[in-house]
Amino acid sequence: MANFSPRKDVAAARLRNKLRRNRESLADQFEFKMFVVIDFKVQSKKTVIFEVDKVYPMMTNDYEEKMTKEMEKSEFSKESSLELLAKDVVQLHARNWHCKRRDVIGCSEQVDFMIWPRNDVQSIRCHLFSRWKHETKSPFKPCMASFSLSHSEYAAQLLGHRPTSQQSSCVLTNSEQSMLLFLSCQSLETSRGPTVIYRMHSLCVNLPQAELMNWDSGSMEKFMMPLLEQV
Repeated sequence: MANFSPRKDVAAARLRNKLRRNRESLADQFEFKMFVVIDFKVQSKKTVIFEVDKVYPMMTNDYEEKMTKEMEKSEFSKESSLELLAKDVVQLHARNWHCKRRDVIGCSEQVDFMIWPRNDVQSIRCHLFSRWKHETKSPFKPCMASFSLSHSEYAAQLLGHRPTSQQSSCVLTNSEQSMLLFLSCQSLETSRGPTVIYRMHSLCVNLPQAELMNWDSGSMEKFMMPLLEQV
């Protein structure tokens, strides 16, 4: 069972009241920032970092219906709310991003990154940050959850994938199913024979709602500074 601090008790109570009035989901109470980090196997090749322009939260099940039913009861404790939240997951989608390289103009563009066939990528990671919507002057804080998909994980999935004329897309996930890559695929004829090109066009991370208030220490700026210095 989670151990709430006094500040979290106050925030949770305030949130329960607001949800009761508006019947909103917990994820609607936060602002999110996300960075996508692409690491390469060769150290001489610089890490690529993209900042997501806007993070779109989307509920994956009937959280609102269950929460509303619970609120209609006389008892609505921290324990019962955590039990409900633990069963519900929010998907945080990224559709547009801009590059953080110093020598590249950071214009917003649709997510587009070729991941196959290539062997130079080590992993694709996402770093998520959030803050309460009403705390607009507070810094974004690092979420404790980690999201990563290694080359070996997605290579195993792509090697077994066979696109058809009716299916020109696929979805990759890590072993924890906490991160999903949405790919488009195109079959091409080359001098070496037919090959399939896979490009990432969007991605999302899955986070249990009970973990939305689990933050690491520090701020987004402090967390990202060492990474951004590499690019």
